[in-house]
Amino acid sequence: MARQPTTPWPTTPGSVFFGDVASVATLSRATKDGRIRRLARGLYSADLRADPAEVVARNRWAIVARLVPDALIADRSAAEGGMPTAGVLTVVSNERKEPLELPGLVVAPRPGPGPLDDDLGWAEGLHLTSEARTLVDNLAVSRGRGGRPARTLSRSELEDWVVRTSHRRPEAWLLSLRARSLEVCDELGVPERRPQVEDIIGVADGTREARAGAGRLLAARAAGHEYDPDRMARFDELATFLMAMPDELEIPGGLPALPDEPATSLPFFEAYFSNFIEGTEFSVDEAEAIVVSGEIPDERPADAHDILGTFEAVRDVDLRAAVPASQDELLALLERRHRLVMSGRPDKRPGQFKEKPNQAGSYAFVAPGRVEGTLVEGFRRLADLPPGFARAAFELFLISEVHPYDDGNGRVARAAMCAELSAVGQARIVIPVVFRNEYQAALRNLSRGGRMDLYVRTLAHAWRWTVGMPWQDRASVDGYLVATNALTDSTDAERFGLRLELP
Repeated sequence: MARQPTTPWPTTPGSVFFGDVASVATLSRATKDGRIRRLARGLYSADLRADPAEVVARNRWAIVARLVPDALIADRSAAEGGMPTAGVLTVVSNERKEPLELPGLVVAPRPGPGPLDDDLGWAEGLHLTSEARTLVDNLAVSRGRGGRPARTLSRSELEDWVVRTSHRRPEAWLLSLRARSLEVCDELGVPERRPQVEDIIGVADGTREARAGAGRLLAARAAGHEYDPDRMARFDELATFLMAMPDELEIPGGLPALPDEPATSLPFFEAYFSNFIEGTEFSVDEAEAIVVSGEIPDERPADAHDILGTFEAVRDVDLRAAVPASQDELLALLERRHRLVMSGRPDKRPGQFKEKPNQAGSYAFVAPGRVEGTLVEGFRRLADLPPGFARAAFELFLISEVHPYDDGNGRVARAAMCAELSAVGQARIVIPVVFRNEYQAALRNLSRGGRMDLYVRTLAHAWRWTVGMPWQDRASVDGYLVATNALTDSTDAERFGLRLELP
């Protein structure tokens, strides 16, 4: 069997090589024969199928290290954690004067001092400026040209970079950043930037007032309404999606509520299921006895209070349809519902926002100091959405994602969601036991992966189930709870291939 001829260059998919692997004549012949392709001067690939921009992105640092060997990732790209912006990577280089143009990437060099002692080591022997140097470098004024972004961040962008970075650093970070940045100003020969460093860090640290036109994050922090920018990006995505949901998702335009709904069995089952999701598990008969009698049994008194408090929050004729018309009303309604739901657990500080971080597994919710600001910023998106399902879905995720309380967040979030529906005469959304895993997975996938389609489809299925149940006839409800698998443990349902069926 004939052996395949060897080549002096790599042939694995996505690989690149440089012009010194073979003679100019050999490379020219291979290119002409269609065995390799030229990506840029001195840069080739034997991968003829992949998008050239993807090949460059995969080998970015090897390429930069070879073609701009003294590159120090700096300015805007350093602030972006080494990521190009609009296809441009900004670097300091004293060896290369002109931009390096590659498929999908432009490496834009500028002259300047090489790496300082505390600049960071990077892939392929490159370096990235320290946070202090990144702050100082980005204080230089620059302008975008030819459709490319400005080399450095604007003043407001830089201010918000400081705030955003502080979210991931210890409390003492701002003070150490200021001290080192002032030293860097002198080391780089730009002492005129020292006052700007002092001003930005002073505002972020709460010792100076924000200037007019300050970055939104810095201004919010200075005003005591700091919010979580990463969560706001997700809220913006969700709000945009809910404004124009794809037709193929088949989300109902509206599902009307039953007449005199508070007098039916719906409020009880809404409270029952909402607690079951959170691990407060009673049998239906046990929970109903608590609600009917209003008496708290000696055993499990806190759990019984949870059932009773949630029931009061969703049965009250006014509260069950109360929706916020202002940010103050949003905060007041959250407090009122949480006080009811957590009335039996004084250790959970009913009505008071959390003072310690909380999380689900390894996923951390909004930090305590940014709870109110994130809720208020989220409310501004809520107010732009059409009443009904869109607002309901948004408010559920807003409260769930912020997780403003020590406990009871899910119950408060679902009550707020249902209020948005009741306010416009629409059926509420109840999440039965069998649907717990799907519901929690939908929230999790939206939080971590932006799966908005899965989220709205999940809520819509529970909505259809809720509107199909004969809540006005208690005996029929018992039958349909069995027929639709509503009371089946969600993990058991997955094991046996059962799902929430529609009535």
